[in-house]
Amino acid sequence: MAKFERLRYDVTDIAIADAVCDIVNVADLEQLAPNDRVATRETDQATTYHKLFYDKFDQVWPLYRKLATTVLGARRQDFYIQKVPTFRVHLRNSVAVGTWHRDSDFGHDSSETNYWVPLTRAFGNNTLWIDNAPVDSEYGDIVVFDGANTWHGNKVNDTEISRVSMDFRTIPRSAYRDTGKRSVSAGVPFVLGEYWDIL
Repeated sequence: MAKFERLRYDVTDIAIADAVCDIVNVADLEQLAPNDRVATRETDQATTYHKLFYDKFDQVWPLYRKLATTVLGARRQDFYIQKVPTFRVHLRNSVAVGTWHRDSDFGHDSSETNYWVPLTRAFGNNTLWIDNAPVDSEYGDIVVFDGANTWHGNKVNDTEISRVSMDFRTIPRSAYRDTGKRSVSAGVPFVLGEYWDIL
């Protein structure tokens, strides 16, 4: 059985999906067009939607910081936070992440914690799977899990909607060290000021 914690936040106060709709110029994230081929690990961050999100991240940044502050509360002094969250687009007929994995397989520290933030409905074969179990969620949920050490991934989306989400990680300040490693997709060094930030 998948091990995770589900938190909730107020989407009227922290309206991330609305900001993302504005950035990618759509009225409904669930209606993003199907893909014509299944994404791979090398292409799962290469859509036009990803480019728009990262190019215009300054429009999401205040909401992201507010969300992280709400989630971590007073404990934020004990952690570094991922500077820019990872954007995921699980288009119909495709996948959001090209391979099942543990984040530690790609250089992440084993003490990191993952926070998965769906911006649409997430269910069945369009959602995140942890340890071979689907994590059905909705906008306003935050799924907290040990992504560094737990198998997770997704399946080809055969539902009637596309799923959009973002995720971020924290690392205890006490565990932080410069390992010389970089993120697999963007090649960002896992160091403070690059991959990690102070909240």
